[in-house]
Amino acid sequence: MRHSPRAALLLPLLAMLAATARAADAAPPGSPNVIVILADDLGWGSLGAYGGEKLKTPHIDGLAVGGRRFTNAYAPGSVCSPTRYALMTGRYYWRTNIKDGEVLPGNAPLHFDTHRLNLGSLCKSHGYATAAVGKWHLGLGMAKQTDFNQPLTPGPLQVGFDYFYGLAANVGNHPNAYIENETLIGRVPGQLVAIEGKAKDQKTTGVEPQRVEDQVMRKLTDKAVGWIEQNHQHPFFLYFAPNAIHEPVTPSANFKGTSPFGDYGDFIHELDWSVGQVLSTLDRLKLANNTLIIFTSDNGGVVNPNNPHSSEALKQGLRINANLRGGKHDEWEGGFREPFIVRWPGHVPPGTVCDDIVSNSDVLATLAGILHAPVPAAGAAEDSIDVGAAWLGTGKSPRQSIILQDARANYCVREGPWKMVERENPPAFEPRNKVAADRIANFRKRAAKHDELFNLADDPSETKDLSADHPDIVRHLREVLANARTSDHTRP
Repeated sequence: MRHSPRAALLLPLLAMLAATARAADAAPPGSPNVIVILADDLGWGSLGAYGGEKLKTPHIDGLAVGGRRFTNAYAPGSVCSPTRYALMTGRYYWRTNIKDGEVLPGNAPLHFDTHRLNLGSLCKSHGYATAAVGKWHLGLGMAKQTDFNQPLTPGPLQVGFDYFYGLAANVGNHPNAYIENETLIGRVPGQLVAIEGKAKDQKTTGVEPQRVEDQVMRKLTDKAVGWIEQNHQHPFFLYFAPNAIHEPVTPSANFKGTSPFGDYGDFIHELDWSVGQVLSTLDRLKLANNTLIIFTSDNGGVVNPNNPHSSEALKQGLRINANLRGGKHDEWEGGFREPFIVRWPGHVPPGTVCDDIVSNSDVLATLAGILHAPVPAAGAAEDSIDVGAAWLGTGKSPRQSIILQDARANYCVREGPWKMVERENPPAFEPRNKVAADRIANFRKRAAKHDELFNLADDPSETKDLSADHPDIVRHLREVLANARTSDHTRP
């Protein structure tokens, strides 16, 4: 193709402008690759690094050996959507229109505005390639109920991710198919995708082939590894959210019988294998030294005696949440306190333990600090605090307190060694439906009628209510909670 003299003069100028634009968007010098791994329903005692005996979790334990392990790290919710929302946006879930602390329906619309700062948009705006692989469970589309026959937008690609592969919600939620970018995979030409039946009898039509439960972990892992291999030539951010060890507990054949704790322990082993695949990929591509990895979970492990998998593991001696009281859904520590490990060779001191209070919601502000990216003073990361000093071992976490909400609309406050569980005069709200209203009402009938107070330094199992001995501390923590709820932020 021939160019005019005028065009010939313009071409170098356009090239220079394009290079300038790329430089403006480029990651700051020395910026690491970033991988956030969010396990599903992984309990405090379900890793060797956190005291899980007879479990084989060498890869996750290796992160702790090479990095920093936290002992007072919290998910702000004791079920998944509240934590995923807070992790992604740095904002408490109860600030949204959902006040009961429960998860989003599997066919809910996107639960945050596409212009809201989040992990994907933060990294993308600084020149990173970005991907989310795994369980999303933050809603898709704009309709009240997602139409899986239409492009699934807005979704991850509209909030800062270049690529998405995974599940709308849980493996047990329909439609029983994977999503890639904005499209449900496997749609049968000429047929509509439909979800028929109720509860356990539901089935998906209009999609072939459908997901196979015990192959989901391998599929997600392969996609995460493949994306790293294709995008490692420049800084990248990967949000990897495997489905283990959420129900259905379905370890693949390679892991069946590898633990003394039945399928539940076997699935933990498969989760560790998955993390190991990511780590070995970084090693093979010589990226490990320049990659910041954060490993944590969305809430505590299930300890419901009616759950066949976890109850069998408990009978066989697995202390799913170690010595912490309760588990998933609960207001107790077993629901909120999470494994949390940070590794960044040369920056995070290896083999160290930190007892400071940190939260999953702090990941956004902390990454912004590492990228030298000022967070807007208002309208973004309202409850996210830069705890980089605690991650890097250069100082203490500035987080003084954290607000927690369980799946029955109960609020708690953790500050220093103290934790208060609010019981008296909880805030009124409109339950999302009658089922939620009845569940919360029935629970509150059985719960204590006064605010409870525990000293977690002395009593991590929350066995002794000290509220009568320290009414001044109860009053103070109620003020902390009231201030958080009446203000639109807790970030200084």
